[in-house]
Formats: sequence, C-alpha cells, structure tokens
Amino acid sequence: MLHPKNRDHVDRRTRQIAARHGVNIYRYSNVGNHLHLLVKTPTRTAFQRFLRELAGVIATLVTGAIKGSPKKFWDGLAYTRIVTWGRDLRNLEQYFIKNIFEAAGLFTRKAKATGLRVIPLVGWS
Repeated sequence: MLHPKNRDHVDRRTRQIAARHGVNIYRYSNVGNHLHLLVKTPTRTAFQRFLRELAGVIATLVTGAIKGSPKKFWDGLAYTRIVTWGRDLRNLEQYFIKNIFEAAGLFTRKAKATGLRVIPLVGWS
C-alpha cells in the first residue's frame, strides 16, 4: 500500500470513505502492509460499514481485482480497541509515530534494543 502507484489512492479513498460514513479521522498512517487509524465514529454500524467498504476498496485498488474474480489480500480481521483520553491516547500516538519510522526503515527493533526511542511530536498529523 506504500508503493508509489498505490499510496495516494489509498490515502485519498480512506478519507473519502470516512467522510461518506461520518467517521472523523484524527490520526492516520499507512505503514505498507496495514493501516493505523485513530477515529471517532457516530455509531457502531457506521464504523462497521466504513471498515467493510475500506477493506474492499483497498484490496481492489492494490490487487486490481474485479468483481466476480476475488483475490486474497487481507491476512486477518481488523483489530480495534477503544482508546481513552490522557495516557492511553498519548501511548497510542507514540505507537503511530514508531510505526511510521519503522515503515520508512528508520527505526528498527535493533535500534530499540540499543536504547533508542521515539520522542512524541506535539501536533503531528
């Protein structure tokens, strides 16, 4: 999903689909083989519809599949959890930042083992 021919399409379609379902995206990162989204949704049903449509659209964009000839794309189901304000939100933002660096090849487990850590940026998006 980070391939130059896919990245902009995935990013744009994610935001379009979110707007269609009334989902507010607060943080978003495309790390290549998965997406991280921090969202606020009006209802559980709207969130389910958003995830269903997004998964289908991304799989179609990346694989070029057409209706009636499915290709396997996703390895598993979406992982979701409810985030509370304060420490929980700050930890999640730190995780988003770390994943962006890892996707770019700038922060690896080896670097972390040597004691390096990512410092959260205020107001990043």
